[in-house]
Amino acid sequence: MTIEQSDAVQTPPQPFLPEAQVRVPNTNTWPYNAIGLLLMRWSDGNVYGGTGALIGPSLVVTCSHNLVDQAPAAGQATSIDFYRAYDGVHPVAPIAVRAGFFSNLYRGGQDAWDIALCRLSAPVAPPNPPLPPIVYFSPRVTGAEIVGEFTHLAGYPGNKNGEMWVDYDQVDGVHVPTNTMLYTHDTFGGDSGSPVWTYDPDDGVYFQHGVHVSRTPGTELRRAVLFTRPVVDWIRNAANQPIPPGLLRGL
Repeated sequence: MTIEQSDAVQTPPQPFLPEAQVRVPNTNTWPYNAIGLLLMRWSDGNVYGGTGALIGPSLVVTCSHNLVDQAPAAGQATSIDFYRAYDGVHPVAPIAVRAGFFSNLYRGGQDAWDIALCRLSAPVAPPNPPLPPIVYFSPRVTGAEIVGEFTHLAGYPGNKNGEMWVDYDQVDGVHVPTNTMLYTHDTFGGDSGSPVWTYDPDDGVYFQHGVHVSRTPGTELRRAVLFTRPVVDWIRNAANQPIPPGLLRGL
């Protein structure tokens, strides 16, 4: 299976540039219509929220800790639903996740590999006109060149009642060997799995450079899994895996 880039037949506009974290005014616009709320029913019986981004009609990039606990804890998702472009107000029909691929390195304790890919049970339906078509995020191999660049981060903070919020700020640093990107975008629990992206107006592409995973303890810095070459290769490998017999599979 290949990673799709777009269903669009027109050039996407530059997204609005908030000066602080703000609610997305219309989640049916680019690229927010490719971001969705994830609800995970956990093995402890609770339901947790997270965020995921579409890189194809049935492929959602998120973080491994939305799927499994790190060892020695043994918790994991028993069902996952994806609510594309949910805005906290208007009902959205969920699409169940058929298969979730998590990183075995993350499960074994390596935070550098907090990356996951979900395959939906059915492709997302193209929006009905006059709503714009979906423009999928394009994972991009990223390194030190992203430092100082302004990036967007959009997701579903747990204190916003299912609303999608976005922030636009600079990248403070990266550490390529540990797949680490650091920044000060406003985030909250539930933003885990949010895409960190830039927009290329020449090609009309939304490049995803990482997946938000955590706040650095004792600082204002937030952390994403940086899309280094090994991480992008992991995503592409996961996209080509057969459907496992159960919900989850480690790679």
